[in-house]
Amino acid sequence: MRELPENAFQPVTGKLGQRISENPGEGQAPLLRFFIELTFASFEYEGEVLTPLFRVDSIEVPVKSWRDLENGTFEFPWAPKPGSVEAAMLLFGEHNPADVTEIRFGGTANGKIRASFDTEVDFEMEADRDDLEQIEMSFALDLEVDPLQVATSLEKKCQGDLD
Repeated sequence: MRELPENAFQPVTGKLGQRISENPGEGQAPLLRFFIELTFASFEYEGEVLTPLFRVDSIEVPVKSWRDLENGTFEFPWAPKPGSVEAAMLLFGEHNPADVTEIRFGGTANGKIRASFDTEVDFEMEADRDDLEQIEMSFALDLEVDPLQVATSLEKKCQGDLD
């Protein structure tokens, strides 16, 4: 097996998603969570063209709006501890687990927010790529902010439908 090319993980776009949801059956009040998604330039490896995608889910921080993230730094425990984020690199047909323990947000402009974080992706566990093992990566880029998604139960309440 050969090494990945130097340009293997060059992000081309990034977005910050936001979703508000609740779970009354579990006693969970409305909760705002975020996710970060990075798409990468395609590259060739072992005769195959690959296009990685990196996603950080379940970002739960004490803010009321994405604008409140500006210039904030948020720390998270290592997965799978409570309060950790779920992160993975989609590559080789697998969700390769990754750890993100801190996200640093910068300024906002034109509907985007600057974000930076470090991660370590484990390609051994799911993709069974012992040749790649764990790869450390650092990212810093402007994220396009997606519109707020509202969970179905909250939408029904807003429309007066309590079922």
